[in-house]
Amino acid sequence: MNELLFEPLTTPEQWCEIQPCFEIGGVTFTQPLGSILVYLLALLWIAGGVYFWRIREGQRSREWMALALVLGGIGAGLAGTSYQFLGYELKCAGRDLCLWTHWFEVGYMMLQAASASAMLIAVATACTTGALRLGLVIYAVANTVAYIALATYGALTAAKALISFELLMLFAAPGLLLILVIAAVRWLRDRDSMDLALIGAGVWLIFTIAAYSAYLAAGFTLSLWKGGDGFYLSENDVLHIGMILFIAYLVAVVAHRLRDNAPSGGDVVERSTFRARRKVERSTTSPFTSTNRGIQCISFAGSASRWPCSSSAS
Repeated sequence: MNELLFEPLTTPEQWCEIQPCFEIGGVTFTQPLGSILVYLLALLWIAGGVYFWRIREGQRSREWMALALVLGGIGAGLAGTSYQFLGYELKCAGRDLCLWTHWFEVGYMMLQAASASAMLIAVATACTTGALRLGLVIYAVANTVAYIALATYGALTAAKALISFELLMLFAAPGLLLILVIAAVRWLRDRDSMDLALIGAGVWLIFTIAAYSAYLAAGFTLSLWKGGDGFYLSENDVLHIGMILFIAYLVAVVAHRLRDNAPSGGDVVERSTFRARRKVERSTTSPFTSTNRGIQCISFAGSASRWPCSSSAS
């Protein structure tokens, strides 16, 4: 990747003209505010993952979400080191022209791809069963393997398109859309708070990515910086602020609502029971309900559970 130079071509001196730099003990650091934001984000990702793991209570969906957050946190730490904190040292120091990327950034994108797939598997475990769940899991794994293979090849051969943020978004976007569609369909059917919480997470993530893209396209970073006389807030900082709020939302709103669609063991299948109850309540001629002798009892064929019967014999 040493062949890929930053565009437009930039010398180490120019690198510190287009962004804030400061030197401590002979080491040049860059973007102090951005570094604080991204490392805070990394810590929140990992802390969120630990939280999901601690409250997992046997729910595989929470275990997969925990994995997704920890992977994302490690990736964010790598990104912050190369894009922000040590960007000068990794890509400019001792060179005539600064590099476009670094292995830290490639590692970040690989981990983010794996994180997105783990998040999709978490939602598949919570919202689907059977062949659909299996298909989503296979897709998520294949998506990650394919992306990592392409990114590795791109890094080794200096193929810029294969190690770009745009390619990462191309691989991650379908998973996000699948999460939104699955949660939306289920919410329209069941009005379950878990599905609504997942929809909120997906919508906020889309809003965050849209804000990042709009900020980048408008060129606000350099216009606000004013060659060192203004305030430096990059498109990456906008992305990280949005992601900090996203992680806070996952922990505060999604965590305790997330649960597997099919609990293991002999527990009552709560979600199926909930849907059945709603159907019975809406029906005035349910063949499963008998009131001829003041006895109401509803049973579910093939289920290990039965609603209690209440007798009010006249």
